[in-house]
Amino acid sequence: MQPSSLHDSIALRFDHVSHQFGPVPLPHLSWSLNDVGTTSGAILVERFRTYGSKFIDLSDYRARLEFGAKQLEISLPVEVADLAHNAIRLLDLNDSFLQKNRDVSVVVLVSPGVPSPEYPLGSRPTCMMHLTELPFAKLHDWYQNGTELSLAPHRVVPTECWPSQMKTRSRLPYLLSDAAVSAVNSKSLALLATTKGKIADTSVANFLMIDKSSQIISPPKEDILVGCTLLAVEKLLKRVNVAIKYRDIDPAELDEASEVVLTGSSGGIWFAGSINGQRIGRDSTRPRYNQLMELWKDYVGIDFVAQAAL
Repeated sequence: MQPSSLHDSIALRFDHVSHQFGPVPLPHLSWSLNDVGTTSGAILVERFRTYGSKFIDLSDYRARLEFGAKQLEISLPVEVADLAHNAIRLLDLNDSFLQKNRDVSVVVLVSPGVPSPEYPLGSRPTCMMHLTELPFAKLHDWYQNGTELSLAPHRVVPTECWPSQMKTRSRLPYLLSDAAVSAVNSKSLALLATTKGKIADTSVANFLMIDKSSQIISPPKEDILVGCTLLAVEKLLKRVNVAIKYRDIDPAELDEASEVVLTGSSGGIWFAGSINGQRIGRDSTRPRYNQLMELWKDYVGIDFVAQAAL
C-alpha cells in the first residue's frame, strides 16, 4: 500500500543476507542501542534533493560517503554506494504522494554497525535511506529577503579531531551555535569560525564572500565541510572562466564585503542580507549572486526560486 504522506513514507534499510535494500515503513525504522553509530556517534550522513522530481549528478555525494566509510574502516557495500539507483527506487516506493513538481530530500545514514565476535566491526555496517521534506517556506524567504547571519561563539570541529571532509551526523557545534544566535535573533543563522578565529561556514551552508572587485572568496577547503553544491558551483564557474579563491577570511573583512552567497543541498544558491545586524554591501542588485543563481537554475533544470514561492 502506497503511503499518503512523508510521515508514513517507505524507507530503505540494507539487509546483509540478501545484499540489497529492503523497504521499511519510516515509523518502524530504528537504530540498535548497541550499534557503534549509537554508542560512539559514528554515523555518516549524506543529504541531497530532487529538482523537478529528478536528481542531479550524485558522484560527489558518493565520493564523500566512500571517503567517510574509509575513515571509519567500513566495508561499504557497492549496493549502498550506488546512491542514484537507490534514491530512484526510494522515490518509486513513495510515488503516490510525490506529486508533479513536488520535490524532496533524501537522507542516507551509514554506521560501522553492531560489534560481533562473528564479524569484524565495519564488515556489516548499518545503512539506511529515507525521505524528508524541503523547507520551502524558509527557502522562499531566503531567496526573497536573504539570510540573516550572526557570528557564533562556538567553533567548527578542527581537522585534527576528524577529517573536515567527512560528513558525520554529529551536528553539536552547529546546534549549539544556532541556539546561541537565535536567542538574540530568532531568524538568524549561525556563522561559525575556526579555532584560529577565521570564518568557516554556516550551520547549513558553505560561505562565499564577494569582495569589492567581484572576486569570489571561500574559506580554505581544509577548514570547512566542502559541500557538494559548492563543488558543483566551482565547476559551473570554470565554464565561464571564473574561479573561487580559497583563503583565510578574517571576520573584520566582512564589513567590506559587497555580497555574501551561500550554497547548500536543500536551498542550492541563496544570499545573506546581513551579518550581526549590519547590511552586506550597497549594491542591492547583487550581480554575483544573480550570476550564480542563473547558472544553478540552468544546471538543475528548473526555476527553484519560483518553485519555492508556490
